[in-house]
Amino acid sequence: MNNRGQVFTLDMLFALILIALVVGCSGQAFELATKKTGDYSTRYSLERVANDASDVLAKTVGKPYNWEEDITMLETLGLSEFDEFTGKALQNTLDVGKLGQLKISCKSNNWDPSKPEVKAMMDFFGGTSNFELRVIDDATENTLWDIWPRWDTAASGAENSPEVAATRRAVTVKYGDIRADSGQLQRVPGQSKVYKVWFEIQPGELDVFDWYIIVKTSDNKPQQIETAHIFVNRPSGTHGDYHFQILNGAEQTFPQIHGGVEADTSVEENLHEGWNFLDVKVEAGASGAWVEVYAMAVPACTTPGIVKLETGQRGLPAALELRLWR
Repeated sequence: MNNRGQVFTLDMLFALILIALVVGCSGQAFELATKKTGDYSTRYSLERVANDASDVLAKTVGKPYNWEEDITMLETLGLSEFDEFTGKALQNTLDVGKLGQLKISCKSNNWDPSKPEVKAMMDFFGGTSNFELRVIDDATENTLWDIWPRWDTAASGAENSPEVAATRRAVTVKYGDIRADSGQLQRVPGQSKVYKVWFEIQPGELDVFDWYIIVKTSDNKPQQIETAHIFVNRPSGTHGDYHFQILNGAEQTFPQIHGGVEADTSVEENLHEGWNFLDVKVEAGASGAWVEVYAMAVPACTTPGIVKLETGQRGLPAALELRLWR
């Protein structure tokens, strides 16, 4: 009888061990399944926020529609241009002014989550500052603007994050905002002539934009060298701040440095808020020849090489890429 009791006890022990193993494995399996479900839910949530945010950025002007004029008014981000004739957004057409304001607002000395406009940006991206926006030239795949919080002092963080959601939207964009167009300044046979071109810089825009001058000429006499002198905020004299000297029919951008005119130490008087002027001294030339001068604003820290007239007159194909991460 004792032997039978011992056998019974061993059987019970083995059964209990087996049950414990089954329960333990089941618990682990349940934990893995729960974790996998949570990971999937988190991933889906991240992708959903990225997709929704991309659509709103590309298709709406944001709230209010003119938030770029005063960033403290920002309630909801939107990057499309506003059509004053229809009172609606020009969907998938990015507003360079909004891009410029967003970029400067993400600079390290402006990125403060206690500010209402910064909190509005973070809320827009799901309550996080882990976002990066890129505008990419469709033809060259070159990045025109790359924006993330504190872009001037730190990397975005996307490259080192284990979970990243990325979206891409086809858009058009003007790479610059033309603030002045002189029209065709005619050359006069036998004498030089000075023309004045005015343009206005609104409060805060010296931080938001870099400012460039673009000159182009007529092409009625190919292979002829055309010249003009440009004086920034000072009367014309002998030598201009910028000397345009190039083949007829071409265009040229001044200056070819980061930061634009206001960063050019060779210019005697820097730009300022309010009304600014250019004195354009057009050298004598053949009748019918002309020079045209433009003042263009581009988002701060734009590569000078992309500042060209054609990009300011009409939108060119581009892509808006958004990355969110956890």
